[in-house]
Amino acid sequence: MPKHIDSATDNRPAYASDTALAAHFGVNRATIWGWVTRNGFPAPVKLSPQMTRWRWTDVQAWEAAQMQAA
Repeated sequence: MPKHIDSATDNRPAYASDTALAAHFGVNRATIWGWVTRNGFPAPVKLSPQMTRWRWTDVQAWEAAQMQAA
């Protein structure tokens, strides 16, 4: 289960990399990808052939749902 970190979004970009998400949740990048396939974590968006990112709004909604379920 991800640990909750204060999610101040004032300066946050619209999209996050797997590295940024791993830092946010305190896990490694492989865990983020595993959550996509096993835990209903939001699917990433392909912004270009070499760039896959997650929408922060989707991640925040998932995180809020996890907190409510706990």
